[in-house]
Amino acid sequence: MHSNPCASAEATVGSGAHLDTLESVALILKSLKEEGYSIDGAPQNGKELIDMIMDRKAVSEFRWTAVEEIISQGGALALIEKEDYEAWFCSLPQEAQQKVCRAWGRPPGEEKDGVPPSMVYQERMVITGISFGNAIVCVQPKRGCAGSRCDGQACRILHDPEVPPPHQYLATYRWIEEGFGADVMIHVGTHGNMEFLPGKSVALSSGCFPDIAVGDIPYLYIYNSDNPPEGATAKRRSYSVIVDHMQTSMTGSEIYGDLKELEEAIADYERSKDTEKARAHALEHVIIDLLKKTNLASELKLDSSHHTAEDFEKTVDKARHKISQMYGTQITDGMHVFGQVPSGERRVGLIYAMLRFDSGIKNFPDTAHGQGAGRE
Repeated sequence: MHSNPCASAEATVGSGAHLDTLESVALILKSLKEEGYSIDGAPQNGKELIDMIMDRKAVSEFRWTAVEEIISQGGALALIEKEDYEAWFCSLPQEAQQKVCRAWGRPPGEEKDGVPPSMVYQERMVITGISFGNAIVCVQPKRGCAGSRCDGQACRILHDPEVPPPHQYLATYRWIEEGFGADVMIHVGTHGNMEFLPGKSVALSSGCFPDIAVGDIPYLYIYNSDNPPEGATAKRRSYSVIVDHMQTSMTGSEIYGDLKELEEAIADYERSKDTEKARAHALEHVIIDLLKKTNLASELKLDSSHHTAEDFEKTVDKARHKISQMYGTQITDGMHVFGQVPSGERRVGLIYAMLRFDSGIKNFPDTAHGQGAGRE
């Protein structure tokens, strides 16, 4: 699973674009067990999974989580001896070795500019995650972070095409393939960072770091179907088989408070302007006040003086159109769970969101959105 490297690090474990990755992983483990795979102690749901990860500190070292705490809480799957890692590391192309050592020191990592090596415990590299028998769940290792001594340069490292991943990053993927002996690796959620490691953009060589990290293991990547450019990058640079997931269900937005009052005032004005002149005149002042209160007057650059009835009618038309736009705005209705097809009103809302522009639909269906029904 992916983890945002900088912002609220522990709060973003398992983040994925438009996908509830935690619930998806829990269901994948459940499905594997039902199919006969040896899965032990799997979580019942995503909440239970994230509690396991956080309770055991089964993550690569964050700024407020010491490696000693990871070990004591049970978050380590393995400790890689320096000699074992070096034997493999020295088999890599010389240029790749030199790049890693220039950035992070000799294995398992060395202090650089006063910053200690990340994820090293007693000269051994720590591989984090949780074992469920013949399946393990890991959070992607840190692309480049110095833990509690982070100097704020992690984002620069993530997007620097020349900075290689640290030793613990490479050791993690090597251990998954050779130490754990995985038959297949599944990355859940858009998107991680392996496919953006330094190296050629196409026709990667043995010295390119995506090639080094993924090794020879079959690699599946559950990816957001609305991001084909980066999906193609992941497919091309990390040899992944992309398994697209559908979008999260969409629903129409609502309006509340002063905006709702404005909508009702405009409707009252339209009903009374030809038959109840006094009431219509009073509503003009109400509408003008609400336009200012909701900031629509400034947003739509409306003239609040309204010297003529025609000017006011134009103002009402603009306000009505803006409110209709708000009703037509599509917002996400929760997150998609891999393998689950939306049902009921969520399915109706999703189908409407997919068809509304191509089909010329202007009205939100009553079954999906009661209050918005019938509005343009």
